[in-house]
Amino acid sequence: MSVTTDETVTRSENQGPAPVKKLQRRGVFAGGQYIPYTLLLPAVIVLLGVLVYPIYSLIDLAFQNVNKFAYLKHPEKAKYIGFDGFDKILHDDTFWEVVLRSIYFTAELVILSMVLSMLIALLLNRVSNWVRVTVFTVMMFVWAIPALVNGQVFRWLFASNGGVVDYVAYLITGDETWKNYDWFADPTVGLYVVGAAVVIWGALPFLVLGLYAALTQVPKELMEAAKLDGANGLQAFRHVTIPVIRPFLMISAALSFIWDFQVFAQIYALRNSSPESGYQTIGTYLYMEGIVPSRYSDASVISIIMIIMMLAALVFYIRQMLKIGANER
Repeated sequence: MSVTTDETVTRSENQGPAPVKKLQRRGVFAGGQYIPYTLLLPAVIVLLGVLVYPIYSLIDLAFQNVNKFAYLKHPEKAKYIGFDGFDKILHDDTFWEVVLRSIYFTAELVILSMVLSMLIALLLNRVSNWVRVTVFTVMMFVWAIPALVNGQVFRWLFASNGGVVDYVAYLITGDETWKNYDWFADPTVGLYVVGAAVVIWGALPFLVLGLYAALTQVPKELMEAAKLDGANGLQAFRHVTIPVIRPFLMISAALSFIWDFQVFAQIYALRNSSPESGYQTIGTYLYMEGIVPSRYSDASVISIIMIIMMLAALVFYIRQMLKIGANER
């Protein structure tokens, strides 16, 4: 039989609960704090191996005067010329026309593709399940078609001789002039209408699927509360749906800018592998002015300038990813 005194009770109360033993980290092993970095290390090494040397070679080539003749016949004639290649490109008025056209074209593509994708995603939220599955299946097939094939198909659709679009326009309007309307005679129409159509067509599947998935994450309770407070559909979309899906909107807009700014295959196919000057964006300009005439140093200079122009979108994309990661913690 044990006896508990007041002194023992007082000492026990003063001491408090027994300390909890802190868990020990186990380094790179399972459960350790360094295990995520260890798993990422192989991917980082592969990326460095794939990117570092080509980028170094690109920069090195930009400061030389290498072309096909110097590279194949007389490599000893290739020499370093410093910033002369950059000075040549940056003082070329045609280059800045192409840059301005690329910015306008990219802005059109990003805005239209995001708006259309949002409308389609909202519509898919209101249809039956079998319709939704059918649309998703068709979009996956569209997504699987190469960009060159899409460009070729749209070139046939908008052809001035037997084109499907011209024939449908004639059936709707009854105007004979639509039978042989040349969509590519004016580069403004050919690029900003037909070119935009083929690029947006290929971008819709990814954006629609992503936006639909984002919309499913909007809590129904918030939408019901907004409606109970008197908000109409547009107000609920603006003040409830948009804030919830804003992270994906920001990321998809940044990715769309990166993809659309360097678009090449669709325009290349639309113009039958020979884009005229009015159809040239930065991607096709790089190919026609650097790769086709085998002016490798000029192509490297244009590539570096193109990368620098895209850094703004890349920085924006990275910042959004970091914000999203911070919010999920």
